[in-house]
Formats: sequence, structure tokens, C-alpha cells
Amino acid sequence: MHMTTAIKNRKAAMREHLKAARSRLTAEQHAQYSDRIVRQLLSLPEIDAADTLFIYISADMELNTHTLINTLLNDGKTLAVPRILDRKTMVAVAFDDWNQLQPAQLGILAPVSSEPFPGRFDVIITPGLGFTPKGYRIGYGAGYYDRWFDRHPEGIRIAPAFDLQLVDDLPIDETDCPVHRIITEKRDVVVPSGC
Repeated sequence: MHMTTAIKNRKAAMREHLKAARSRLTAEQHAQYSDRIVRQLLSLPEIDAADTLFIYISADMELNTHTLINTLLNDGKTLAVPRILDRKTMVAVAFDDWNQLQPAQLGILAPVSSEPFPGRFDVIITPGLGFTPKGYRIGYGAGYYDRWFDRHPEGIRIAPAFDLQLVDDLPIDETDCPVHRIITEKRDVVVPSGC
């Protein structure tokens, strides 16, 4: 079933609104909030207990995940990061060294390898432009994560986000899959149930 034009238009407008709001953060706020959120993430029992994590590599104005990745690697965690294969497919590729990456689409760092990680993930650190208190998210519009979640329903989906990315309501459709927890610099939102 395809998304209606009305939902598509509302999603596009919401994306522009959220990008603009995020771009108003000063460099100092961005760094300070990112550090605070990363510290909160690292204190979560779910992350402490996790052996395997799928985590995105931040770019542009996204919350900075580089420190988080380095700390998790130093803690001996097994990590995988996203690699876009084509317009519909994203895979999780094992990652343990920044030298395994090169700029890919839009200059975002991605693995050179396209070999999918063979196991399951305990935790998925999930990106997004916006989130609701019920765990629904809006991404950049390509649907990579929703399709990936559909094929990999296991694991706890945790979304780090700036507090300004938490909104009361988002246009959603039947393919949207909520996250289980949202961590901002001000709040820890535990979602009653994911998909």
C-alpha cells in the first residue's frame, strides 16, 4: 500500500521544519548536547548489556555519534554500521576501525565492504529527523531504516536526538516502525511498545 499524497506532503513539510530547527543550534550547543546525550546512552543498562550494536555514523548537523562509537569499540562491543547498496537496500556491515570507511552518498562515511553482518543485534542506535513520545520517527525520506526494521525486528531500538527533535505528532503510515526509547539532552523517553 502506498503512502497518500497528503501524508507525503505533511512529511516533507515536517522534514523542512525539523532541519531548520536543528540548524539553529549553535556549534557550542551541538557539541554540549551531543556529549550529554552520549553520556546518557553509555549509562543505559541496555547498552552496557549489549554485545552487538548497529549504529549510524553521524554527518552534517546530526547528533555526533563518533565519540559513542569509539567508546563502544574500546569497551569491546561488536559494532556494525550502515551501507546503502541501492535505492531500496541498506545493510549493516561489521565495523571496528575508521580506516574501513570512505565517503559515500552525500559524503557520509560508509564501509567499503558490503558484506552484511551475519548475526543479530542487541541494540540499534537509530537516526531520525524527528520523533514523537510514542516512538514514531521521521527520517530523511528514503525509508531505509523502516525497511531494515521490517527485515530485522529483533533488538532494542534507541534513538539519540536533540530535545527540539521531539515533537507531539508526526504524519505516519503503516510502514513506520517506532523506536523503543528516545534519549535527548533533557529527557529519557521509554516507549510502551515498538513494532
